[in-house]
Amino acid sequence: AGPDKTGSEAFYPAAGYRTNSTGALSAVGTYGYVYSSSSYAAGNLRAGFLYFSSGGVYPLLGNLRAYGFPVRCVQN
Repeated sequence: AGPDKTGSEAFYPAAGYRTNSTGALSAVGTYGYVYSSSSYAAGNLRAGFLYFSSGGVYPLLGNLRAYGFPVRCVQN
């Protein structure tokens, strides 16, 4: 049998993002960005993503795919 997962939680960390021009990390610990599995609009370079901060959650946004946003949640 595998490890007991009772009470474990999945969450999205405020991992920030990698900038598209330099590859530098930005907003780590302050903002969270998570790519969607689908594009924001057909035929363009934008990807759908969820953004969150201490001020709220914004689930239906789009940005260039060249930014390095995470794609998965984390589980304790």
